[in-house]
Amino acid sequence: MTDVFRKEYKEMDLKTKEAMEEIKNKAQELYNIIDGQIRSDNGREIALAKTNLEQSIMWAVKGITA
Repeated sequence: MTDVFRKEYKEMDLKTKEAMEEIKNKAQELYNIIDGQIRSDNGREIALAKTNLEQSIMWAVKGITA
């Protein structure tokens, strides 16, 4: 049975840590660009874009650290 909920900590190697940091840094750059595009008529779309970016980064990090 797999550890779906990651009850035990898994030590990451340097390559994995670097990949995770790169993903998060690039995501932050994109998030900042998206965040700067808020107008009165596009708030919902921007909020959805930011939420889905957060979700995609979560899954990407989980994928490389699993």
